[in-house]
Amino acid sequence: MNKFIKGSKLALFSMTVLFVFSCSKDDEVDQIVQDQVVTATEVQTIIATDDYSSAVDDIITDLFQNGESSKSSKNDCYVTTYSDTGYSVTFDNCSFDDGEIINGSLVVTYKEGEESSAFTAAYNNLTVGDIAINGTRSFTINSNSEGNDISFDIVSDMNVKLEDGSIIEEMGSKNFSFEFDTENFEESVLIIDGDWTVKANGNTYTVNITSPLKTNFFSCEHASEGVMSLNKNGLAVTIDFGDGTCDDVADMTYPDGTVEEIKLSDI
Repeated sequence: MNKFIKGSKLALFSMTVLFVFSCSKDDEVDQIVQDQVVTATEVQTIIATDDYSSAVDDIITDLFQNGESSKSSKNDCYVTTYSDTGYSVTFDNCSFDDGEIINGSLVVTYKEGEESSAFTAAYNNLTVGDIAINGTRSFTINSNSEGNDISFDIVSDMNVKLEDGSIIEEMGSKNFSFEFDTENFEESVLIIDGDWTVKANGNTYTVNITSPLKTNFFSCEHASEGVMSLNKNGLAVTIDFGDGTCDDVADMTYPDGTVEEIKLSDI
């Protein structure tokens, strides 16, 4: 989901700074915040953390929907063991659609309701290519009776260790919804909403989608509509992804009113 793109801890940090530092330090702290910038690469990092687990997410969603109970099954390179409360999956050098190699295991627990289906996946050092995933992701799947509107509510508390040893942490909730145009399928839209926090490279990014991010998932590589409020270590900016035009640019507005155009493909 690289086409797209949390903060009580940040608020507590800010309050602590105000309490510990004397008034004579206020200008210095303000200058530190003002000297910060947000780059296109950082915006992509914030938006695309779901990329790292997307291949596994697709598999466990399919397995959940298959709904086999009290069985064990083997599908080429992974083994699934079902129980009354969920299932476990063990991957052995799996590659799907010529994607990254997946190794390791995860445990899924589920709960089914009349209007929605829900499950939680627990990752324990699951590797996808050169990265390792730990933590949990909870999914709730909803769809309307016509089947042309499907949404996924995802609550994450996970971290990803990259090949260079750096770690990206993500906590919070997102909603991914798909609106299918039954008359012109190629005009179908992917929509993202939510509030989450990303920690990476010593920085904390608090994200709030104030206007849902939208994209045509057949023809656009990046969000082409919607507004995101982003706070980086106390620096608050607003990112406007546009009016629906399919492109790779977004307008980022700083607290002083300065507007910077960023290219989401410049990474």
